[in-house]
Amino acid sequence: MNNGKAYLCAGLIICIGWLTACASGQPTDSATAAYAAATSQDAAARQASTQTAGGKKPVWSVPSEAEVAASLEKKYLDATKDWVKLKKNDELMFCKRYREIGTSIPKINCITVSEVRVQVDNMEKYRDDMRNKSGKCTFGAGGGGGPCSAGQ
Repeated sequence: MNNGKAYLCAGLIICIGWLTACASGQPTDSATAAYAAATSQDAAARQASTQTAGGKKPVWSVPSEAEVAASLEKKYLDATKDWVKLKKNDELMFCKRYREIGTSIPKINCITVSEVRVQVDNMEKYRDDMRNKSGKCTFGAGGGGGPCSAGQ
């Protein structure tokens, strides 16, 4: 019985030590730092580039307005106005902070320029399809004397 208590206490101490080490020794995420710099009210912080040491991790930075405008047409820029513009290894990315359902831990979701184009184009196609279908009747629908009944 005493051995069980000793193992339980030792396990508890090891878990507390492990959790403390993980909580205090974690390096800051470069994407999170770049996101914070891009959303900062300080103009100097927005222009500062956030880089990581060693070259193994991606380099995140904040692009200029001219770089963003040069890479996308107006309709895509309008669609991404609520997103934060960042550069990952010199590739333009659009990022947004969100919280998944069931957790209070925020995550940053980033998409590339090509993914923005695909999403906007798909949404326009879907919207056009819905507009074209909403006002038309199909032959024989509604039963009656013609292609559309008087009730439609």
